Amino acid sequence: MIAFQSSVRLATPSTISAADSPAVKPHRRARRGFRTGGFTLLEVLIATAVTLLMMISLAQMFKVIGDSMQQGRSVLELNNRLRSVVYRLRSDLDNLTVVPAPPADPATGPGYLQVFDGSTTDYTAATKLIPTGGALPGAASRFGDVDDILMATVRAGDVWFTGKVPQFVLLKIAPTDPAHFTPVSIASQHAEVAVFLQPLVSNDGNPNRDPGFFLTAPLKEAAYEDTDPFVGFPDSFRLYYRTLLIRPDLNLASGVLPSGVDGSGDDWLKSVPLSGLPSPLCDMATAHQQCDLSIRRIYDSSDNNVRDEIAANSLEDLTDPANRFAHVQVPLPGTVSTTMPVLALGARLAVNAGDPSGTLQVGSGFLHPAFVLRGIRSGEDLLASDVLAFDIKLFDPDVPLLGTPGGDGTFGTTSNPGALGWAGSDDLILSPNDPGYGPALNGTYQLVGTGEYVDLAWAKKLVDHGGNISATTNVWSPLSGFSLANFNINGAAGAYTYALFKSGSVLMASASPFTLHLLQPTYDTYTTRYEGDGVLQAELTSRAGVCRVNGAISLYPGFSGDDRSFLSENWRVPDAGTDGIDNVGSLAGVDDTLELETSPPFPIPLRGLKISVRMEDPTTRQVKQMSATKEFVSQ
Repeated sequence: MIAFQSSVRLATPSTISAADSPAVKPHRRARRGFRTGGFTLLEVLIATAVTLLMMISLAQMFKVIGDSMQQGRSVLELNNRLRSVVYRLRSDLDNLTVVPAPPADPATGPGYLQVFDGSTTDYTAATKLIPTGGALPGAASRFGDVDDILMATVRAGDVWFTGKVPQFVLLKIAPTDPAHFTPVSIASQHAEVAVFLQPLVSNDGNPNRDPGFFLTAPLKEAAYEDTDPFVGFPDSFRLYYRTLLIRPDLNLASGVLPSGVDGSGDDWLKSVPLSGLPSPLCDMATAHQQCDLSIRRIYDSSDNNVRDEIAANSLEDLTDPANRFAHVQVPLPGTVSTTMPVLALGARLAVNAGDPSGTLQVGSGFLHPAFVLRGIRSGEDLLASDVLAFDIKLFDPDVPLLGTPGGDGTFGTTSNPGALGWAGSDDLILSPNDPGYGPALNGTYQLVGTGEYVDLAWAKKLVDHGGNISATTNVWSPLSGFSLANFNINGAAGAYTYALFKSGSVLMASASPFTLHLLQPTYDTYTTRYEGDGVLQAELTSRAGVCRVNGAISLYPGFSGDDRSFLSENWRVPDAGTDGIDNVGSLAGVDDTLELETSPPFPIPLRGLKISVRMEDPTTRQVKQMSATKEFVSQ
């Protein structure tokens, strides 16, 4: 066995030097500049910067998450608001009391459906609103059609309509005590409803944006908010829904509602001219503020102050447009006749320069703000705020749909030329709702079909938007508002259909230049009452369009009637179309359609109706749109 000897020599305590002592080495390192703990200033700064960057990143992440959650909540809230509005409209359309097949026979008590279509469209906001500074149009394209109005009689479902009336109306007494003017609630199975947009009014001295503030101001008209770059167009709109109960049982035995004067001297339930507001345009506004009844004016020619009685309507009464909410017969200057019953509309928007500006007091814009609930009742009729569009379109079965080539100028594709709409092509199918429809009519197109939801009098809007039409242009569908015969006689300025003229929806100078005095294109179930009311509805020589001849006698006592020389057809007599006489001597025979005094504005059964509502969340600028559609073919 081999033994190995260790070469390590263990040091004894006596042989260890002071330099090799463990207790001395840390002290020597410390003296040479080494440390045992802590950070330098540079390290602290670097660590702080890194920490701040991490905090900023986390804050940004939390902000993104928070914004996303806020947008999500805004979208949900916007959807809920839209659904509530659209559900209300769809429910009303499903419960109309009338089948839209004009004219309606009042003897059956059907009520009515009326749709007014103003001149503003999506095209208006997208192409005609040029912001200050000369920028290109289109930045206001979030706006759409804002001047349409829906009015109808509706039957309630499981829950009846409710509203307020003064206590003396329910008690059927003349008010003698202040308590009699206190509002009380009533209910009804049927109601007259009116749905319309109003521009958001200015808050200049008016923090609650109450339209009534401006009606008592020196200018006597509501000023809408207009602070964005698009001058002459409101910044925002509110959707109003007015419910007027149909309760003819509240009339007295005399056929009118009780009325009286309160302690401040104000008339209650009287048709009263308002200081500073156009009369008779706004004479019924006060009565509509005082109660939620569907009411009409009972003319009293013996009252020189033109304070007429008020009566509650029945469904039968409401077939006559004169008895409806916010309708009026406007006196015609130079005559003692009036227009046919028309909506009490304010002046047109500046962008609709082709419309009448209010020569006859009544314009073609929004419903007069005097008919919006104001004062202590302000907001009770408000359905939605921050509305960008309330667009009503009706189904026109014969409107032409045009197939047009896209940017390549040819139909189909290079490999398959001439095949309209072939896969891979840039061909387009256009309706009058599309901005390119006008240019397509003047260019290359193929007729690919008919039928679409369109605006009333869409041919007039086509001309306003720069479209050129000729006798060969296919714009003569039932809801276009233009007729080929009148276009050949008068050109586009006077191409409106005979039905629009005979309904009184259009009034214009009877000779060139064909200046428009009144334009209210309206689909109306109308009434047959005018053909047997003992009153003459006819055209005057100074205007094209039917008027109510001598219609101002009730409005302004003391006037004598227009003589027969005022008539453009001097053979006209009251109710010539139903008197059993061949008054005109035509080959068509006795009581032919030529002898009828009036006509529904669009005398065709309505096949379908679509209402689109567009709303915006002002905080997140989210925009959503929903539609309610109703078809009437099965009815």
